[in-house]
Amino acid sequence: MRIGVVCNAYHPDIGGVETHVRRLCAGLAEAGDDVEVLTQHAARSTTTVDGVLVRRFPLTVPARDYRVSMPLWRWLRRHGGDYDVLHTHSYHALVSLGAALGRHRTPLVFTPHYHGTGHTRLRAALHPMYRPFGRRIVSRAGRIVCVTGAERDLVLRDFPEATGRIVVIPNGTDPRPVVPGRRTGVHGILCVGRLEHYKRVDRVIRAMVPLGPAYRLDVVGDGPARSALKQLAGRLGVAGRVVFHGRLDDAAFAGCLARASAAVSASAHEAFGMTVADALAAGIPTVAAPIPAHRELAGLAGSAAWLRLTDPEETADLAAALRDAVAAGRSATAAPLPTWADVVAATRDVYAAITGTPLPAGAGAGGR
Repeated sequence: MRIGVVCNAYHPDIGGVETHVRRLCAGLAEAGDDVEVLTQHAARSTTTVDGVLVRRFPLTVPARDYRVSMPLWRWLRRHGGDYDVLHTHSYHALVSLGAALGRHRTPLVFTPHYHGTGHTRLRAALHPMYRPFGRRIVSRAGRIVCVTGAERDLVLRDFPEATGRIVVIPNGTDPRPVVPGRRTGVHGILCVGRLEHYKRVDRVIRAMVPLGPAYRLDVVGDGPARSALKQLAGRLGVAGRVVFHGRLDDAAFAGCLARASAAVSASAHEAFGMTVADALAAGIPTVAAPIPAHRELAGLAGSAAWLRLTDPEETADLAAALRDAVAAGRSATAAPLPTWADVVAATRDVYAAITGTPLPAGAGAGGR
């Protein structure tokens, strides 16, 4: 099957959507599909990543929040019919609108990674105005893939016409060595994600004050809030215990996971919560904001996983939960969460259903 995957950004860009798309595409290619990623970047290029052809089209509008590549839109209009299926990602990026407006009739799958609002005050204000365009994408999609039931409910709240076309496929996790027990020395708390206001990393930094010098916060990720967060750590007197690692490659991130005593996500809204899932899959005790996606992830992980849902607005409660997480020690077994092989298998079943093309025998399980 020839699959065109449309996304706002792709590896080496890092983020939850970027990770999802990369793992999915690599798995599809491994299963024998012909996969092309169609994305946008500062400059045009064509490369191969993980056996996947990646076409990057130059940006016409390079704005951080509303990037647009008209060459990519033109490519989709002219070549969208060359694929057996198009799979576009992210309601919150204009690239999905370009995929939906093409004159071709190639079956379209849409994974919205939907939050129901914008990530900044401006984007939240513009969100209702964008909804008619979002409705064009939803109406054009033959199947809509949500990563949690919570995301599905948000989509149906705002787009009830999507009823009957939504499939829930939870994000996967990467198998990692589980190293149980307590870490010696300074207790490392891992906080991963794009440094945006809605991730509420500032609340985690504030919790470092009552935790004291035996605890260190490792912040992995980058974004527009980085400078303000570093200044906050300085004002609170914890700059020496808050390490900003920036973006890390897979090997460096695996090292951070191996050293961590606990993990935390204070995010105000997520479609899934991949950083929480990665931590639980590595047996790391985790503290997370009590948002619907995290509550659903707790159910997926099961009672054996150490996951405490705590309001990050309450600094003392957040600090206490992190202290308890470190004291609990890492689990000897990983949480029983879906793998990326599971995601690939379920997604290929969606492609088969929407195109009417049966998968080869044995291929429904992602080639396993």
